[in-house]
Amino acid sequence: MSDAEAFVEAWSRIWRGPDSDPEYYMGLLHEGCPLINPINEIKREDLPAFMAAFLEMEPDVRVVPTSWAEKDDGVIFEWVNTGTLSGKPFELRGVDRYTLRNGKATEGIAYFDPRPFLEAQEADQ
Repeated sequence: MSDAEAFVEAWSRIWRGPDSDPEYYMGLLHEGCPLINPINEIKREDLPAFMAAFLEMEPDVRVVPTSWAEKDDGVIFEWVNTGTLSGKPFELRGVDRYTLRNGKATEGIAYFDPRPFLEAQEADQ
Protein backbone atom coordinates (compact mmCIF):
# COMPACT_ATOMS: atom_id res chain seq x y z
CA MET A 1 0.00 0.00 0.00
CA SER A 2 1.42 3.41 -0.95
CA ASP A 3 1.72 6.29 1.55
CA ALA A 4 -1.06 8.09 -0.35
CA GLU A 5 -3.44 5.13 -0.17
CA ALA A 6 -2.68 4.57 3.52
CA PHE A 7 -3.24 8.27 4.23
CA VAL A 8 -6.64 8.34 2.50
CA GLU A 9 -7.70 5.15 4.28
CA ALA A 10 -6.68 6.59 7.66
CA TRP A 11 -8.22 10.01 6.89
CA SER A 12 -11.53 8.33 6.08
CA ARG A 13 -11.84 7.37 9.77
CA ILE A 14 -11.63 10.95 11.11
CA TRP A 15 -15.03 12.60 10.61
CA ARG A 16 -17.56 10.28 12.27
CA GLY A 17 -19.96 12.47 14.24
CA PRO A 18 -19.50 12.33 17.99
CA ASP A 19 -16.81 9.66 17.51
CA SER A 20 -14.59 12.12 15.57
CA ASP A 21 -11.17 12.11 17.21
CA PRO A 22 -8.83 15.11 16.92
CA GLU A 23 -5.95 13.10 18.39
CA TYR A 24 -6.30 10.54 15.60
CA TYR A 25 -6.28 13.35 13.01
CA MET A 26 -3.23 14.93 14.65
CA GLY A 27 -1.44 11.60 14.28
CA LEU A 28 -1.69 11.93 10.49
CA LEU A 29 0.03 15.33 10.45
CA HIS A 30 3.56 16.54 11.08
CA GLU A 31 3.98 19.15 13.83
CA GLY A 32 3.06 22.63 12.64
CA CYS A 33 1.19 21.27 9.61
CA PRO A 34 -1.10 24.02 8.31
CA LEU A 35 -4.63 23.05 7.33
CA ILE A 36 -5.97 25.68 4.95
CA ASN A 37 -9.61 25.96 3.95
CA PRO A 38 -11.83 28.71 2.49
CA ILE A 39 -12.85 29.89 5.98
CA ASN A 40 -9.55 29.93 7.85
CA GLU A 41 -6.18 28.32 8.39
CA ILE A 42 -5.47 26.24 11.45
CA LYS A 43 -2.40 24.42 12.67
CA ARG A 44 -2.23 20.79 13.68
CA GLU A 45 -2.00 21.78 17.34
CA ASP A 46 -5.32 23.70 17.10
CA LEU A 47 -7.32 20.67 15.91
CA PRO A 48 -8.95 19.77 19.26
CA ALA A 49 -10.57 23.22 19.61
CA PHE A 50 -11.41 23.40 15.90
CA MET A 51 -13.07 19.99 15.86
CA ALA A 52 -15.04 20.72 19.05
CA ALA A 53 -16.44 23.90 17.48
CA PHE A 54 -17.16 22.10 14.21
CA LEU A 55 -19.01 19.28 15.97
CA GLU A 56 -21.21 21.81 17.78
CA MET A 57 -22.27 23.09 14.37
CA GLU A 58 -22.58 19.68 12.64
CA PRO A 59 -22.75 17.05 15.42
CA ASP A 60 -23.49 14.07 13.16
CA VAL A 61 -20.91 14.89 10.47
CA ARG A 62 -19.74 12.10 8.20
CA VAL A 63 -17.06 12.87 5.62
CA VAL A 64 -16.19 10.09 3.20
CA PRO A 65 -13.62 10.12 0.38
CA THR A 66 -15.25 9.26 -2.95
CA SER A 67 -12.15 9.15 -5.18
CA TRP A 68 -8.46 9.86 -4.86
CA ALA A 69 -5.25 10.17 -6.84
CA GLU A 70 -1.64 9.91 -5.81
CA LYS A 71 0.57 12.89 -6.71
CA ASP A 72 4.37 13.09 -6.81
CA ASP A 73 4.39 14.82 -3.42
CA GLY A 74 1.14 13.64 -1.85
CA VAL A 75 -2.48 12.90 -2.51
CA ILE A 76 -5.64 14.64 -3.68
CA PHE A 77 -9.11 13.32 -3.01
CA GLU A 78 -12.76 14.20 -3.43
CA TRP A 79 -15.10 13.79 -0.48
CA VAL A 80 -18.73 14.16 0.51
CA ASN A 81 -19.83 15.58 3.89
CA THR A 82 -23.29 14.58 5.11
CA GLY A 83 -24.98 15.42 8.37
CA THR A 84 -27.26 17.97 9.97
CA LEU A 85 -26.45 21.67 9.85
CA SER A 86 -28.73 24.18 11.57
CA GLY A 87 -31.25 21.40 12.17
CA LYS A 88 -31.56 20.50 8.48
CA PRO A 89 -30.12 17.62 6.44
CA PHE A 90 -26.90 18.74 4.82
CA GLU A 91 -24.60 17.57 2.04
CA LEU A 92 -21.43 19.23 0.78
CA ARG A 93 -18.80 18.04 -1.67
CA GLY A 94 -15.19 19.15 -1.75
CA VAL A 95 -11.60 18.28 -2.47
CA ASP A 96 -8.57 18.00 -0.18
CA ARG A 97 -4.95 18.04 -1.19
CA TYR A 98 -2.27 16.88 1.24
CA THR A 99 1.48 17.13 0.77
CA LEU A 100 3.03 14.04 2.36
CA ARG A 101 6.43 13.26 3.83
CA ASN A 102 7.05 9.80 5.29
CA GLY A 103 3.30 9.06 5.22
CA LYS A 104 2.23 12.14 7.19
CA ALA A 105 0.97 15.49 5.93
CA THR A 106 3.14 18.58 5.94
CA GLU A 107 0.30 20.71 4.51
CA GLY A 108 -3.40 20.24 3.83
CA ILE A 109 -5.57 22.41 1.60
CA ALA A 110 -9.35 21.96 1.37
CA TYR A 111 -11.53 23.32 -1.43
CA PHE A 112 -15.29 23.64 -0.82
CA ASP A 113 -18.12 26.17 -0.81
CA PRO A 114 -17.96 27.76 2.67
CA ARG A 115 -21.35 29.53 2.51
CA PRO A 116 -23.40 26.92 4.44
CA PHE A 117 -20.96 27.06 7.37
CA LEU A 118 -20.69 30.84 7.35
CA GLU A 119 -24.48 31.19 7.26
CA ALA A 120 -24.82 28.74 10.17
CA GLN A 121 -22.28 30.75 12.18
CA GLU A 122 -24.17 33.98 11.48
CA ALA A 123 -27.47 32.40 12.52
CA ASP A 124 -25.94 31.35 15.87
CA GLN A 125 -24.78 34.89 16.69
